[in-house]
Amino acid sequence: MRFLVGVSLFALAACTAEAPAPDRAAERTDMQAPPAQTAAADLWLTGVDLPAYLDCAREQSVTLLQAHRTGDRAGAAENSIGAMQASLDDGALFMEMDVAKTSDGVLILMHDDTVDRTTNGTGRVDEMTYAQISELRLVDVDGHELDEGVPTFSDALAFLDGRGFAQVDLKDTTFDEIGAALVAADAVDRAVVITYSIDDAIILSGILPDVALSTGARSAEDLERLEQGGVDLGLTTIWLGVGTGQPEWDAVLANLGIETSFGDFGGERNGTVDYTLLNQNGAEVISVDDVPAAAAALDAHDASRALLEACPAAQG
Repeated sequence: MRFLVGVSLFALAACTAEAPAPDRAAERTDMQAPPAQTAAADLWLTGVDLPAYLDCAREQSVTLLQAHRTGDRAGAAENSIGAMQASLDDGALFMEMDVAKTSDGVLILMHDDTVDRTTNGTGRVDEMTYAQISELRLVDVDGHELDEGVPTFSDALAFLDGRGFAQVDLKDTTFDEIGAALVAADAVDRAVVITYSIDDAIILSGILPDVALSTGARSAEDLERLEQGGVDLGLTTIWLGVGTGQPEWDAVLANLGIETSFGDFGGERNGTVDYTLLNQNGAEVISVDDVPAAAAALDAHDASRALLEACPAAQG
């Protein structure tokens, strides 16, 4: 670990981070535990310094991929271990995941308020226990039921250890809960937490000052507010919004040593996306729905590995 986190957060982790999960783990032997044996090549990101790696991406004009909702596709549901594995195999490094909470306080991956769209069940997430949700099976984009259940947040963090980075989007959870779970999983230095306002970025930084975060900033005044609020801009990626990027603002941020990200989800949906153009528009991370197409266009698998080889400061 690169960072030292406050005593209060460690206490919170001990008390609240998916506290019921240990007793229930025995009930879910068919769920998504990482493979017992993993090829060393699959764990190529073990010990990598995430901020330094992103700095290298900016300095060498390499664009990395974030799999939106873990990169669902036929045969792999959104917010699933299966989709993560497929996206990692394609060359995405950041797994954007939505973290919700069951009625008994277990953090799981789920985008919607209900389980209806992405599982074979029905019901509100916050009205269902973890035991109830663990009985459900995920469904893919074509509505096919899969032999895979809903992963917990700790499942996802354990699976990604050495393989990729978690991009955490909160759904009916709190920064305290997310922070406690990251500390419990020893994952503070391999995650990016999404915030949707400068105020939220400042709150998160106060709770977990050493975690990387993503937030929006449209001006030098916004950057000043972040700094004055105690946010470490060296751990901050600026979200440029949905579209084809903001090259001029990206260039300003690059000169300040700050990384950026964006996504062209509309272009992907209507078939007009140009991944090469997105790459030229400067962001270090592009969030994509169609991971295979983006990875092929940008040679993401090989480019991300070559970047690490060329970046001694980031190597673990």
